[in-house]
Amino acid sequence: MSRRIAWFTAVAVALAALFRGPSAASAQQSVKLGAGDTLTISGFINATLFNDRGIFTGGFGQGQNAEWAAQVQPPTDQGFFDGDIRNTRIRFDFSSGPVLGKWAPKATLEADFFGAFNGNPPFGDEQPQLRARFAFVDLTNGRTTLRFGQFWSPMFGEVPVSVTHLAFPLGYGATGMIGWRFPGVFLYHDLRPGKPLTLQVQVAVMKGSGLALSGTDLIGSGEASGKPQFEARFNLGKRFGTSSWNGYVVYHVDNKDMNGVGVPGGNLNGWGVETGHNVTSGKLTVHGNYYFGHNLGQQFGHITQGAGSNAAAAQQGRIQGWGAWAQAGYDFTTHWGLWFYYGMDQPNASKYLQENGVALLRQLNHDTDGLIRFRAGRYALGLEYFRAVTRWSTGVRTADQYALSVLYSL
Repeated sequence: MSRRIAWFTAVAVALAALFRGPSAASAQQSVKLGAGDTLTISGFINATLFNDRGIFTGGFGQGQNAEWAAQVQPPTDQGFFDGDIRNTRIRFDFSSGPVLGKWAPKATLEADFFGAFNGNPPFGDEQPQLRARFAFVDLTNGRTTLRFGQFWSPMFGEVPVSVTHLAFPLGYGATGMIGWRFPGVFLYHDLRPGKPLTLQVQVAVMKGSGLALSGTDLIGSGEASGKPQFEARFNLGKRFGTSSWNGYVVYHVDNKDMNGVGVPGGNLNGWGVETGHNVTSGKLTVHGNYYFGHNLGQQFGHITQGAGSNAAAAQQGRIQGWGAWAQAGYDFTTHWGLWFYYGMDQPNASKYLQENGVALLRQLNHDTDGLIRFRAGRYALGLEYFRAVTRWSTGVRTADQYALSVLYSL
């Protein structure tokens, strides 16, 4: 009991130190706990003011989670001004000394504010609620880590740079940026630690996922299959003087029961391949990602559609397609940088119609983003322009966002 009280007291003291204001301390706040344990608190505060010209609903949202243009756009008077703080994130990392030879346990809990709003405007939209992102426990000897809990699937790879689109990165579920957080077992092993060419292997077995086709049992199609999702990934990296390259390849396979529990048949296989790369040379960075697959809706593939996605039951059919994005950035000074992003996702709409007998709603999406970023220590400010061009089954729709965002890293 006394050790639990000591842990609770340490967490309370750490939170008080964290939120009393800026200090000259390091960007992460660490607190020594009992028995040699350590709690490290990190995260960031992020706020955005934005003006949208057109609507981004029908997907994730209007502000920091805008990804594609809505199917129904206002014919006139399209602009509106709003704000968003939901990217704001808090993370707790617990670590302990070795307990089994060189093996030491660690644990992480992370949350942001992309839970549901506490009601509608007015007032409710200024009270976003917490949601859990990660909750996992590690056992590691430094070279090998066994992780149990909720974390990113290996398909979540290279992430575009933004000061506005963080929890929902640029192009997430819209232009080739895929992957999601699942409970599972994850294994990470460094095959060539300290070598000029580094190589790491990742293997993950995660819970199945998909739309609940029954309103009574609320069991998703992936869970109903009785089989987990499986992914394997290889990470490679190498330095060339002042330049560096990092890349990865991923393979994914899963199963879904499209009839749900209690009804025979309905088995549907999903699979995908992915690769991403990052090249940095001096002040220049170029990075991107490409995927191709079948029935990856639960991994935010195919513009978040088809089997396994959160789309309506009528859009749960077999689907295949590909997506890709690329971004280039240049830091002109230690403070100022310029970034440009372009990505697209193209499900095979004609094959979807042929196999399922209904038209696919979102048939093609292009996202473009330009960012002017200022950085000084923990502080960053970004002026960002984001545009989505989405081809729906009823025609092409566009929406634009002008955003000014601030980021303070804890």
